[in-house]
Amino acid sequence: MSAIKRDRQAGRLCPPMVYMENYEVAFVDNGPPMYGCAYIAHDRSLTNSPLFHLWLERQPSFEPTYCKNMSNMDHYIFECLTKDDSHDKDEFEKGFQYMSLYEYTANASDNVRQFDRQSYRCAVFVADDYVNYGVVVIRMALSKGIAHYYHESLCNGLSNLLSDRDLKYDPPSQQNWPKGSKYVFVMGDLQPKRRIITTTTTTTPKPQLDYFDYLSMVLAHRPKY
Repeated sequence: MSAIKRDRQAGRLCPPMVYMENYEVAFVDNGPPMYGCAYIAHDRSLTNSPLFHLWLERQPSFEPTYCKNMSNMDHYIFECLTKDDSHDKDEFEKGFQYMSLYEYTANASDNVRQFDRQSYRCAVFVADDYVNYGVVVIRMALSKGIAHYYHESLCNGLSNLLSDRDLKYDPPSQQNWPKGSKYVFVMGDLQPKRRIITTTTTTTPKPQLDYFDYLSMVLAHRPKY
């Protein structure tokens, strides 16, 4: 088995998320921010590799439900094929990483079939660890999908989305985004290996946080670039 196949089946090519844990999502497409849910899980009827599941609202909701109610959301299912550091010096120093994704399309009943339409996408992301809080904020730019093959041109211009560290509705700047792209924030628990290790035997329950709590909590602690 090749090294990249081992990494794929071990889940090392997907974003740094805790397996089977729900993460809250906020994203911008062609309008104001909307919300969703994300997690890493297996579906061995499709592949032996863990899959990156992304649920995104179809229409803005009165109040974000995140992972509590996904009935108003589209379900995207991605196999993470490759993950590489950026070859651009400035992007490398900022921690940008590129992924190639293979999409399995869920049908109306949410069953996924091998022969359903499939497409390839590019994603560029940066993961900001807030170890004192035990959380990670993953900012990701996701390209449109194309069928039958992956092409590096899908990645063109995606990193420009990450230059804005806030998720906000800004039509003038969004007009310059690559066609069909999305800007996605994924927020949740740090992976155990990325957490601060302490010797204390007592723990403080973690408060329930949503996107707005995360945003206000981390503003003063964000990396400067």
